[in-house]
Amino acid sequence: MDPALLAIFGVGLFLGLLPGVYVWFRSFHERRRLEAELKKLRSHVDAHIELAHEGTIQRKAEIERLEKMNENLRVTLKAWQLKPDRRELRQLHVYDHAIREILRSTPGFAPHWEAALSRAEAVVADEDRGLLAFSRRFFLRGRTGTDDPQEP
Repeated sequence: MDPALLAIFGVGLFLGLLPGVYVWFRSFHERRRLEAELKKLRSHVDAHIELAHEGTIQRKAEIERLEKMNENLRVTLKAWQLKPDRRELRQLHVYDHAIREILRSTPGFAPHWEAALSRAEAVVADEDRGLLAFSRRFFLRGRTGTDDPQEP
């Protein structure tokens, strides 16, 4: 082989490999940069998921605690309403309301007592619902009997 052709071939090979090596070197560094960025993004996403998971766990624990508290309060309220002294107090409230209505409205007592008693029970049943019932549980009406002018 001719040394001049061999030199031209060598120069051509060198000039052909030079861009290939440059492209390979750039791709190697670009790949390392992208892998580092991907690792950083994964750690960021993992941290975000972990925080979201902790928040979800805390919310679930809070919901469970509130559900238990709600159930306990519901049971306590039912037990409180069923206590004998509370039932008797409610019945006395119904009777008081019925008697005051009769004394204000009718001179005859027997037939009107039953009607007034049923109306009073309906009124108290309405009062047992809503905000009025809530306030009445804490502050029962204080009736002294001085608000009716017909009473002896």
